[in-house]
Amino acid sequence: MKDFIVKLRKSMGLSQEELSRELGISRPTFVSIEKGERDITFAELKKIAEIFDIPIEVIIDDELSTTVKLSAQNFSEKSFQKFYNLILQCIKYGSDDDGKITKTKLAKLVYLCDFASYYKFLNPISGFEYRKLPQGPVAIEFFDIMDDSESVHVETHGKANMVSLVEQPDGTVFTKQEQNLIKAVCHKWKKAKTDELVLFTHNQMPWKVCKPREIIPYTLINNEEPENVY
Repeated sequence: MKDFIVKLRKSMGLSQEELSRELGISRPTFVSIEKGERDITFAELKKIAEIFDIPIEVIIDDELSTTVKLSAQNFSEKSFQKFYNLILQCIKYGSDDDGKITKTKLAKLVYLCDFASYYKFLNPISGFEYRKLPQGPVAIEFFDIMDDSESVHVETHGKANMVSLVEQPDGTVFTKQEQNLIKAVCHKWKKAKTDELVLFTHNQMPWKVCKPREIIPYTLINNEEPENVY
């Protein structure tokens, strides 16, 4: 459980000081919880579940698979398969010539595909929730898949985490128009640096109007000019 709490905190871009403040405990106390030196109280556990908007049982049972965790958060198997394969598709079409892409850039491509789909068709590809985090909009479940999936390989290269495919995506879960949109988004940003894509998403309306860590409504993308959707 402590490892999952650490993962949640880092995925949300929170420092130990910030999360301990929201829990109403001292930083040293919170550090001891993360290290497994102090048991977490039910009240603290409940507060963490509220902060990250996930069921308590998902935090408690760190043996649960990613699929089961997503199911507990009311995501359908179809939505999960679309989100999972959307990630794989973005690696396939958005990576460099060596087949690798930074994890941050990958997360942004996935976000742009979902929100561009909503803009064009009033229906996102996966329907997953994206939050305003320091490096741009991202679905928290993205980090679980990066950690747990056997279909991707993640390696450290300097300060960047580079992601590559181990298994090919299942394109049959997407409609033809979804496939075309994914390819278009990835093609546009294929040669761009990660920082360029981060800056682009930070200049979009959804990022500008939302508060830190807030869930970003899909409807906000409708305020963008067509050329700024992706």
